[in-house]
Amino acid sequence: MATEAKRAKRREASPEASPEALSSFLGWCSEQGLELSGKVCVSREGTAADYGLLAQEDLEAGEVLFSVPRTALLSQHTSPLAPLLEKEQASLESQSGWVPLLLSLLHESTASNSHWAPYLSLWPNFTNLDHPMFWSSEERKRLLQGTGVPEAVDRDLASIQKEHSSIVLPFMKVHPDLFSPKAHSLELYKRLVAFVMAYSFQEPLDEEEEDEEEPNPPVMVPLADLLNHVANHNANLEYSSECLKMVATRPIRKGQEVFNTYGQMANWQLLHMYGFAEPYPGNTNDAADIQMLTLLKAALQGQSFSGRAPYLALLFEQVDL
Repeated sequence: MATEAKRAKRREASPEASPEALSSFLGWCSEQGLELSGKVCVSREGTAADYGLLAQEDLEAGEVLFSVPRTALLSQHTSPLAPLLEKEQASLESQSGWVPLLLSLLHESTASNSHWAPYLSLWPNFTNLDHPMFWSSEERKRLLQGTGVPEAVDRDLASIQKEHSSIVLPFMKVHPDLFSPKAHSLELYKRLVAFVMAYSFQEPLDEEEEDEEEPNPPVMVPLADLLNHVANHNANLEYSSECLKMVATRPIRKGQEVFNTYGQMANWQLLHMYGFAEPYPGNTNDAADIQMLTLLKAALQGQSFSGRAPYLALLFEQVDL
């Protein structure tokens, strides 16, 4: 049975989607050809976070819980901006590789006639994302010192600022018919980065392509991104040329939550990328990074190593600290 990792909401002031938003989204899913098994339901009650998938009947391993046609995905290739993004691909290259998707999201999140409006309405203004990048610097240092998260967030924020000012803003200025620096602000861009970080999927490369190809760009997968994560998950997303399918990996009992996996991630990585951590001892992938310099100091201070200190010091000189 998957461990239920409840994720406390730290900021109650964030706006929530209206009760009609989920119903509208599910109606949109049906219109787009998303097939949801009658044995499961999307719910905001009894789940680990804002949304989740619950079993309404017993499920066996191998059962398809839902399928999402590729035409429903939101990506740089399905966006109305796809031809323009392809044309200006060279100017949109970045270290993250996310700029084309982020520009698509900037456009769709503010377009009144967006094809994905019912989907995006589940996250009003994207202000309910509780990533550490939205905590104060003092709060990150006080609560997360020693985890590596504050340093990772500082790198993220610097990268976001640079990417927005050097790539995104110049692109928007060249296309004022599509973008407004006021409406498509740095703050919105930062929230969309967090949205992509927490909710996007990255299709794995084929084994023969792994050594030659760049990683696939991230893509938003409606419905699949509502599933919550635990290390001891009971479902997994499978890819085919026509659709993506969420499949039960083992029996799931009626009333239990269906959990996907976001990967083998330590708690500090989960907190950094998704804004939550699994309570001990649920995360079987949890780990802690220990700097080599710390190990050296501990080894040199240990009495049992007193006669070997010169040898240890010489050994650690060969390691890049």
